[in-house]
Amino acid sequence: MIYNTRVPSISSNPIRVAPQQERSARRLAGFLEAAAELFVEVGYEAATMTAVAERSGSSIGALYNYFPDKQSIAFTLLNQYSQEVEAHWRPLMQQAEILTHAEFADRFIERITQFAQERPAYLSLLAAPIRFRRDPAARKASRIAIANAFQVKNPSLSKEQSLLAANVSLQIVRGMMTLYGEADPKGKVLVVAEFKKVLTLYLGSLLVRGRGASEVRVGQRLLSS
Repeated sequence: MIYNTRVPSISSNPIRVAPQQERSARRLAGFLEAAAELFVEVGYEAATMTAVAERSGSSIGALYNYFPDKQSIAFTLLNQYSQEVEAHWRPLMQQAEILTHAEFADRFIERITQFAQERPAYLSLLAAPIRFRRDPAARKASRIAIANAFQVKNPSLSKEQSLLAANVSLQIVRGMMTLYGEADPKGKVLVVAEFKKVLTLYLGSLLVRGRGASEVRVGQRLLSS
């Protein structure tokens, strides 16, 4: 599994030593991969810096050269996962105009759950008792990308309405991921199916042309209350 070793620009995601050489980059990637495996196997709270070093085949001193603590490893992974999951759904925004709202909801959720299956540590860290906040500029850019797709689908939406809709849609997906991470394999299928219904109904109130502006605002107030 390949991990991005570029040093993130957000202050909540510190790496002590930026990898300047290929060897250093490989070592950093090894630390991240080892930590991700342990977060899945034993959970964030039970994983230790010593275990990460042992799993990666490096010394604990080498690990501390890159990360001051376990939380900074988790922040580095979460920042990377946030970028990667966005790369999964962003191409869908270009197809919004030709998709029905039901197709859009289905594919949006499918791409996010597919990523969670590929990166199981993502779910482990979402459930971990740490507070991670993505770079505000990156968060805003994500919401604008979704909002723009909604406006293409329904030009009658104002900028404010489309941004609110993007925020609500992402909150729906965030709620789904919480339940998805807690469910067994059979339960995961049911969680996905239910949240596809929820997102489809919500987007239907927004993106189907011909809906009145007042109806859109009422739907938004109900779903954001």
